Amino acid sequence: MTKYVIDEKDRDKNFFHFTEKKNLQSILNDGLKPYIGSHAKYIEKNKKVFFVEGLDNLLILFDCWINCWYFIPTFNFIYKLGAYFLKQKWFPMVIADGYFGMLKKGKLHRKRAFKIMDKILDNSVLLQLDLEENVDFKWDDHDEIKQWGYKKRHLELMGYSKKYSTLETTKMDRWNMHTLKEKGVEREKICLCILENGKDTLRNIFDFILANTSIDLEEVCPVLCEYLSYKKIPFSKEKKGLL
Repeated sequence: MTKYVIDEKDRDKNFFHFTEKKNLQSILNDGLKPYIGSHAKYIEKNKKVFFVEGLDNLLILFDCWINCWYFIPTFNFIYKLGAYFLKQKWFPMVIADGYFGMLKKGKLHRKRAFKIMDKILDNSVLLQLDLEENVDFKWDDHDEIKQWGYKKRHLELMGYSKKYSTLETTKMDRWNMHTLKEKGVEREKICLCILENGKDTLRNIFDFILANTSIDLEEVCPVLCEYLSYKKIPFSKEKKGLL
């Protein structure tokens, strides 16, 4: 697989997708196939390949995901029920608000979220995707989750922060982009990201992004900062540029 050396110019340019190292051989043979993840199967209907624009948006994606892991039930059956009931206008939302409030205060889901994040960083690699507008994706495509009719406060609680998402439209955000429905990514359009020193683990690239991000992390990604503080991972508190 062709190598792509990332640097500071990639903070807000190019398209990136991460995957487990064990998937590299399959991707080398067949490219990235569209799919619906285990958690998304209750809230997504169409298979796609997800990606972000620029490395800063990868940090934003992680902020959202860690936040989601705080609240996603351990048992899929409970998650499936919750995903269904939250879409129903007749469902008493006070129950949902109470449930989310209880989990927010608990430490068990917080530690589980951090362990999942560790696993992703330690077992994944980053891919650079050479995607073409109107062939692989459309800038104004819609986010299926936004289209389901969930309450705005629940979407915000589950990670669609006002700091980096718009809930005034159903258009996808640049930290949560996807290919066209049922569209994969050909292997010729995929490169393996590495650093100048040759390291290619997502953990090493994550450290590079933290050191070079233009985001004010404490302001924009407070949940990610909780993880960084818990793991004692240093990050710059000085804003280097604009989001």
